[in-house]
Amino acid sequence: MKQKELSILLRIVVILCCLVWLVFANWFGRMLGLAVMEDAYVVAFPLLLCLMLLPPLLVFWDAWKIFTQIGKNNSFCVENARRLRRISFCALADTVLDVILLVYGVIHRFRFVASFAPDDIMKELGEDLFLAAVRFLFVAIIGVAITVAAAALSHLTLKAADLQDENDLTI
Repeated sequence: MKQKELSILLRIVVILCCLVWLVFANWFGRMLGLAVMEDAYVVAFPLLLCLMLLPPLLVFWDAWKIFTQIGKNNSFCVENARRLRRISFCALADTVLDVILLVYGVIHRFRFVASFAPDDIMKELGEDLFLAAVRFLFVAIIGVAITVAAAALSHLTLKAADLQDENDLTI
């Protein structure tokens, strides 16, 4: 596969991811509208969900720019290294926001369950806390893995760009 074809294929993938993102953004927007009409305490939950939608926007934009550079046969450039670094920070920000959302959900659930009878509290919270802990571990591991992978790719791209510049100067 030639670089031009690869670039087009990768940009199609970005477009498909953006479409999926738009479906979720529409759903979160509806949740936000419903929460604003209900309770002031519950408003923070959809607001955090909407805030979590911002880092993927930046990732899509940077990925589009990287794939455009690949199509121009300029894969290893300083701009792509910077874009990969921004993608790394966006992945970390999205992971942190998801953990905050998870903790907020557990606290909100604890307040709801506190109105139950004392015997039912541990039964209700036991399953919820276990699922929350599993989700926390899953999100944290995947988020940190993506962050580290993007940071490593950024570093390697920067080194490759430096090597490419050195080779261009020697010729």
